Amino acid sequence: MISSLLENLSPELISGLTEKFGLDQSKASEAVSTTKSSLFESLTKEAAGGNFDGILGMLNTGSGLTSNPMFKSILGNLTGSYASKLGLSPEMAMSVASFVLPKIISAISGSKSGNIEKTDLVKMLGQSSGKAIADKASDLLKGGLGGLFK
Repeated sequence: MISSLLENLSPELISGLTEKFGLDQSKASEAVSTTKSSLFESLTKEAAGGNFDGILGMLNTGSGLTSNPMFKSILGNLTGSYASKLGLSPEMAMSVASFVLPKIISAISGSKSGNIEKTDLVKMLGQSSGKAIADKASDLLKGGLGGLFK
């Protein structure tokens, strides 16, 4: 699901990156690809560690997104990825990440009416990240229900 949202956003992101930041088409496309891999890496790392509440807090924050600790963490990871993989200066990398990430988080948040729940998140991440996250989520949900389903 997240992959399809990113695919749908790609033309808008590439256009914005070329117009606002002067990146050529190739560099803008590479930035979008880097965004996808960095975002998946960050989200799967957090989810595999059991931080579903942190991810959900970010996705359901709304207008306070930029002050959310999870958002700041992912933004930092993304900025580092842009600097190392695309050769952007730290300042340019931060500007690009600050442009791209809110659009993506907003698209993910807007993909469902109402708040995104743990089950929605597991589906989103599970489709993209494989069985490890789904297993971790299952364990957490079982534990949260007092071991009822063990």
